[in-house]
Amino acid sequence: MPTFERKKLRPFFLVLAAVLCVFQLSTSAGLYTPNPMVIRSVHLGIILTLIFMWRPPLREYRVNPKPEPIWIFLWDIMFIAMSVASCGYIATHEPQLMDRMAQIDELDATQLLLGAACIISILEATRRMAGNALLIVACIALAYAFWGDVLPGNLGHYPLEFQRVVETIYLLGDGIWGASIGSSAGIIFVFILFGSLLNKTGMANVFLELACLLTRNAVGGPAKVAIFGSCLFGSVSGSAAGNVFATGTFTIPLMKRVGYKPEFAGAVEAVASSGGLIMPPVMGSIAFVMAEYTNTSYLAICKAALLPACLYYLCLFMMIHFQALRQNIRGTPPDLVPERKKLLRKLYHLSPLVLLIVAMTSGFSINYAALGACLSVVVLSCFDKDTRIGVKRLLDIIQDAASNILMIATCCACVGVVIAVVTMTGFGFSFVSIMSSIAQTSIWLFLLLLMVACILFGMGLPALPAYLLVATFGAPVLVNAGVPLIAAHLFVMYYAISSGITPPVCLVAYAGAAVADAPPMKTGLTSFRLGICGFLVPFFFIFEPSLLLMGEWHTVLTSTATAVFGVICLASSLQGRLFVESDKLERVCMLIAGVSLVYPGFMTDFLGLGLALFVLLRQRMRKSSPGMDVS
Repeated sequence: MPTFERKKLRPFFLVLAAVLCVFQLSTSAGLYTPNPMVIRSVHLGIILTLIFMWRPPLREYRVNPKPEPIWIFLWDIMFIAMSVASCGYIATHEPQLMDRMAQIDELDATQLLLGAACIISILEATRRMAGNALLIVACIALAYAFWGDVLPGNLGHYPLEFQRVVETIYLLGDGIWGASIGSSAGIIFVFILFGSLLNKTGMANVFLELACLLTRNAVGGPAKVAIFGSCLFGSVSGSAAGNVFATGTFTIPLMKRVGYKPEFAGAVEAVASSGGLIMPPVMGSIAFVMAEYTNTSYLAICKAALLPACLYYLCLFMMIHFQALRQNIRGTPPDLVPERKKLLRKLYHLSPLVLLIVAMTSGFSINYAALGACLSVVVLSCFDKDTRIGVKRLLDIIQDAASNILMIATCCACVGVVIAVVTMTGFGFSFVSIMSSIAQTSIWLFLLLLMVACILFGMGLPALPAYLLVATFGAPVLVNAGVPLIAAHLFVMYYAISSGITPPVCLVAYAGAAVADAPPMKTGLTSFRLGICGFLVPFFFIFEPSLLLMGEWHTVLTSTATAVFGVICLASSLQGRLFVESDKLERVCMLIAGVSLVYPGFMTDFLGLGLALFVLLRQRMRKSSPGMDVS
């Protein structure tokens, strides 16, 4: 049977990727300003073409690239034709589509055929790029649209014709071409390009080098390097699993070298990389999308997200510290600590990130701030021959940026299909009604069920599409229950992201296990323990918004101080260490103290401080008199 080699398509891939970069930069900079539907359809058309050109349909050819049967090439050509035709129709017929009357004008045979082709192409591209998790959700949503009318009570909806389903998903602005793909076609691409520029020029290495220098004498230094490096780079990259492979290839072997167990090393990197997606100012681009979804200022989102993210990393930091004390692990090996003078000469590599933050906080639009940061990387890279962008490096940057946007854009388009179904069937209102009745019975049961739902919907998805999905059905439920809008969106976002470190489907932890050569499930369970703060804090800021820096200054200050102490107590309990090894009573007391202190309130703070003081005195006595029995 005739075969073909996909790698021979790389020149075509690079040309099309370059076209995508030029198109996205010109629209983001305002040099070319067509209707948003045109931008989004061209964006998706190029994305789908790149996927079917470069990503084999069968896993065996993705894992082990080799010549493929010619029928696979013809199969991909068919999907490319379907993608170009369906997306091209929207781009070229946008004025006529804007003039038609939605739900009144009939669809002709061409529109029905192209609509079906577009949906099928998106589903197949999602399967290739993101696996079966989101594909199954989208297929269930489509099945619900066609046959949900047979379900009883609030679960059902009125019958929908095939024509109306295709129209809502394909021709109207609430489906494929909605806000989710709009985010991908706008600010997300610019930030992915920013991350690719930092990564491929080598300027991102300064994050890790600076972390190595700062933690050279710190207890458990190498694991703390992972925190700082992954937090800084993970926030910009927007992919927790991708960040594990990017920074973990350096930090995980380093942690294993100084004595950490492989599963602990992989888990630390997984939790640290996931935390980058909740850490302002970038939050893996989620902050910008959340600001658009909630019609809230970007700075308000960053302000609300700051303290919970800091508590998350403080908890991880203290767990690493206590683990290092248990294993007597000291600072970073001297051969990995950069020379201070050399590092100081490279500190200007941090300038693009500083410029980005300053520009966004100074009132510049997010688009122009990100474009300015990208331009600053290009300019600053010229000052050093090791970072200078030549032809080969430019092609690597283009390929990296295009490759990174493929999964995000495809998932955003697929989420658009799900959102369209939720809108046209009224499922969102039904879900709110059902959950509201549960909330009236038990608010804790309501939050637990919503947490589980967000984790399930987030499993196997990149952070941004996962947030978009859970924000569609989860956030309105919380708002309807009286929760502040920003708190509601942060709640669902936290659990969608935490799905990456929640067994059994903890893909980010599995990425850490792969790099660490550790047992996957053991790494997943360790990740869950290290990331426990991310599971507890959202419950608390739902009841007390002072953890989101909302309210009177003295209340916020008190809540912040007690939460910091609470996180330390929580880490001590889970790691079984403070000054010396903790016994069962001390661990239980510190667990109760940690939860009580993180939850704002006079009585809980009083209880938490009392228990923490009891354990503190008990441990001091045991440390000063090792043979003393304090029981």
